[in-house]
Amino acid sequence: TGFVPGDRVACTGGSGSGEFGTHTEMVFVPQNLVARIPDGVSYEEAAFATLGSIALQGVRQAELRLGEYAAVVGLGLLGLITVQLLKANGCHVIGMDVTDGNFELARKLGCDQCVLSDEGSVAAVEAFTRGNGTDAVLLTAATKSNEPMSRAMEFARPKSKVVVVGDVGLTIPRPLFFTKAI
Repeated sequence: TGFVPGDRVACTGGSGSGEFGTHTEMVFVPQNLVARIPDGVSYEEAAFATLGSIALQGVRQAELRLGEYAAVVGLGLLGLITVQLLKANGCHVIGMDVTDGNFELARKLGCDQCVLSDEGSVAAVEAFTRGNGTDAVLLTAATKSNEPMSRAMEFARPKSKVVVVGDVGLTIPRPLFFTKAI
């Protein structure tokens, strides 16, 4: 209800057995998963609403404050939006990915430092945070591997947060998780 044919809308979401945000001429979507596109907002801009809200939820869950340190693991579209939100929040951000393909763009969008997610990334985070570790790690990567979660435990300072925004393996290495109270 509340919409008529020809309205400019953006929709998203899935519900267990079926996805609603499909690319079709006509789609039936629950009302809470559709929004009218305001005048002055293009379709291209509106297409980022869902990813923006996912990234924003991750930043909110991290509960970072001005001047705190964050690592964003995965610099794809979701990671790049997350970097921008963290920088707008006044955070120091180190970004990492398995390839350097988006490093230049991440830096243009405000990322303070970019490093490859490999054996050297722990040392890079230590140097970036002056030996303190991050106040939060946001995992925006897409991999079934548990490596991002394992590394996140190494990046994080005691009592910090690890927020899973992407689709990563979730086998949590208990020793670091437990001893650091993450």
